Amino acid sequence: MTRASGLPCVVGIDGGATRTRYRLADEKGRIVGRSEGAATLLGAGDDLAAADRIIEEVRSLVSKTGTDAPLGVLVAGLAGAAARPDSVQIVRDRLLGGELAGVVHIVSDIEIAFHDAFGTAEGVLLIAGTGSAALGRARSGRPVRVGGWGALIGDEGSGYWIGLEGLRAAVRSVEDRGEPTSLHERLFGALGVSSVEELYLWSCAAGKGSIAALAPEVVEEADRRDSVAGRIVGEAVRSLRRHAEVLGRRTGLVGAAAHRIPPVALVGGLIQPGGILRDRLVQALEEVGFEVSAEPVEPVRGAVDQALDLLEV
Repeated sequence: MTRASGLPCVVGIDGGATRTRYRLADEKGRIVGRSEGAATLLGAGDDLAAADRIIEEVRSLVSKTGTDAPLGVLVAGLAGAAARPDSVQIVRDRLLGGELAGVVHIVSDIEIAFHDAFGTAEGVLLIAGTGSAALGRARSGRPVRVGGWGALIGDEGSGYWIGLEGLRAAVRSVEDRGEPTSLHERLFGALGVSSVEELYLWSCAAGKGSIAALAPEVVEEADRRDSVAGRIVGEAVRSLRRHAEVLGRRTGLVGAAAHRIPPVALVGGLIQPGGILRDRLVQALEEVGFEVSAEPVEPVRGAVDQALDLLEV
């Protein structure tokens, strides 16, 4: 599709730990091109290579749509950006050098998701997919973030956390160091391994996404009333609820001064509409006074909207 106006287009990018989504829009916000590429996680490897993948994907999208280049604004919400300003600068400089757009703005993936869910309004956003994080903001306040600190010290309640806890429980069960659980048969079968030794070798090469992919197996065993799996899933839900409760207090959305029921938006494979933890989490949040939005959140759409805002400046 070729634009006739000659006005600058914008591109919004949602780079997560599983995949990266791209949306090309004209100056009125109409989507003229879209694509998906490999994951983008800052600080996890070669940031320059990650930037080069973005450049290649955007150039391909521009070429396929016959769009005028360079673009007006590029906004990328990238996993890891909040904690890695050094990586942000490396990627931003590389993207500017690639002459993709006149303005390049890099933020965290949770920021573009919040923008799509609430714009400039108040609310709490929970993300739970491969990883987990939360962001909250009162109408007149600055954003407050909790969680999202990676696999070693964060990601509570995420797919990665559930998968890892499931594997640990399975190993303890096999070695008679823990409570018997059907997670042993379930996870070993899913991975095609028959011993802890084989599981160890698999784990040495497994990425975060591969471990997170086991979360549905753990949740299904919980649904079948395996007590160990049930405790893992229950703790995941409680961890995510605690994220929201802390943000509610720290932003003033919960408490004596609160003027209405605080809204919560859910995004990520585990808790978005149709997600395997959504019903459990919605119930847990409503029990403590939150109102969960039924609207799906599309982070890449938030990136496009932010790019359009910058285009108007």
